[in-house]
Amino acid sequence: MRRLWGCLILCVATVAGFLVHDIRDSAAADRNESSHAYGSHPRQTLDAYWNAAGEERGGKQPGIVILHGGHWYEDTGWATWSRTFADAGYAVFAVDHRLNHDAPWPAQRTDALSALDWIRAHAADFDVDTDRLVLLGSSSGGQIATAVATYGSGTFRVDGVVALSPVNDPYRAWRDGNSGEATARQRKLRDNATLLARCHPETDDNSDSPHPGCRDAWTDMVVRNRASGGDDAPMLLIHSKGDFVPVRHSLDLEAAEEKDHNMPANGVTVETVAGTAHGGALLKEPGVADRVLGWIAERTH
Repeated sequence: MRRLWGCLILCVATVAGFLVHDIRDSAAADRNESSHAYGSHPRQTLDAYWNAAGEERGGKQPGIVILHGGHWYEDTGWATWSRTFADAGYAVFAVDHRLNHDAPWPAQRTDALSALDWIRAHAADFDVDTDRLVLLGSSSGGQIATAVATYGSGTFRVDGVVALSPVNDPYRAWRDGNSGEATARQRKLRDNATLLARCHPETDDNSDSPHPGCRDAWTDMVVRNRASGGDDAPMLLIHSKGDFVPVRHSLDLEAAEEKDHNMPANGVTVETVAGTAHGGALLKEPGVADRVLGWIAERTH
């Protein structure tokens, strides 16, 4: 459901009980940071950031699991925001995964699911309550995050998904990248989506094809094709007005969830902010970080 920002940002931030600029320094001295492998591949690693939960919280705190962007082709750093979220009272896990030149789709979704399993198995080490987990994905990481939300019974896996400029429809990204007006970033996204699937999306799928299952891969990559309504995790999807991954990616997913599969009207929230920021850069726009933290707090506290 699209919403206007205005006073809503201030209201949610107040309900959440904190603002980002109030928490940057309070817990930094006691913050723990460590790196771990959740699988055997060199990219199956995660960085953990957390402060001790303390007895006042029953020794447990909610968690945020971050999936980086980078066109499925490269990593983008999330250390600064991970520390900010940790100092706001969350155990934070910045997850790396196999890239498109390491393995084709759905390896990236599989890695995200494996990372969640690893976090649950080691929850006590980070004082994290695995019944209160939210995924936060940026750009291509947003596509992976929403794919987790809609895979199987996503609502039983995580309490919600925040996606910043999610590429929820890689096939749409491929078409946009082929437009005569496509920008360099859109063409890069097109090429990397093709590498992720290991084939051109309009390849004939037959026994002689060098990439059998091509259509199946593209179909599975488009998140709305797995929408199932109430079984899927709630989502907050944010784009900027000038985003090179346009808001239509998320509006189509919202329609599939709420109109076609009867998810409650507040199950998927799509919001648009001013400017041209993309992915993690959206958190630097006025009110966005507070809005995100407020939405997460509503679902984990």
